[in-house]
Amino acid sequence: MQDFDRFLLTVVYDLANLIFVVDQGDGTIVYANQYMRDTLGADCVGRRFAEQFSGAGGAHHFISYNQQHGAETAPPLQSEYYDDESENWYHVQQRQIAWIDGSPKIVFVLSEINALKRLQKDLTEAHATLAFKNRELEISARTDRLTSLYNRHQLDQVITSEFQRFRRYGKPFSVLLADCDQFKQVNDTYGHPAGDAVLIDLARLLQSNIRATDTLGRWGGEEFLAILPETGLDNASQLAEKLRATISAYVFPVVGHKTASFGIAQIRQDENIKDLVARADQALYLAKANGRNRVEALA
Repeated sequence: MQDFDRFLLTVVYDLANLIFVVDQGDGTIVYANQYMRDTLGADCVGRRFAEQFSGAGGAHHFISYNQQHGAETAPPLQSEYYDDESENWYHVQQRQIAWIDGSPKIVFVLSEINALKRLQKDLTEAHATLAFKNRELEISARTDRLTSLYNRHQLDQVITSEFQRFRRYGKPFSVLLADCDQFKQVNDTYGHPAGDAVLIDLARLLQSNIRATDTLGRWGGEEFLAILPETGLDNASQLAEKLRATISAYVFPVVGHKTASFGIAQIRQDENIKDLVARADQALYLAKANGRNRVEALA
């Protein structure tokens, strides 16, 4: 048995872990293996535990935890410890034991886990990056890249949802089509970057002057579509007139004043979404044909 004990002591002595025993009464280190001595100095034995691990903030907790239990009943405690001075992370295992003389002691085994912590950090950052990329993809899938408004695909989903509400609850809604007048001249005269700037400003003017319950998106080219829940033709026309006047009064950088034409239609009991949008498009065509910079509505 003495040979076996000597063998165990040799193994513990040479292990590349910080292994030490602390007196539960005064908190001094009564035993340290060679790795512990090499790391903290040969004089660590006899010094107070808290002095050697001041950066942990947990030395007092480790001691007091074990004082609450008897030597035979104290459950093992596992935790993590970061040493500010060495910038090392350790996995800590500790347990109360009865020492050779029967006095209560606490044995600690600290295993360096820097690689694990780096991996955890890398995984956390990777998850954050993935979440951010997924969010970007989600936004990209439903928004127009130039104006940051909803794209046509998302508008189709919103108008479908509104149509279903209309069918189920009889809630009326209208759609508004807006088109920048003589937009081709902007591109031909000032170039496409200037045209893009006009569309961006148009999107901002429209978005900032509709209601919070309305949904606005880029329908295509220089056309914008607004879905107006629980809105009849008269109120939709009033909103369109407000938008028309706002755009007409605005001075666009580089190109100066521009105007827009509007077509309005309210959902009918006997029509589908395609027919509704087609009527709004017809109303927009009338606005163009009747001189532009005006609002037309088809009942």
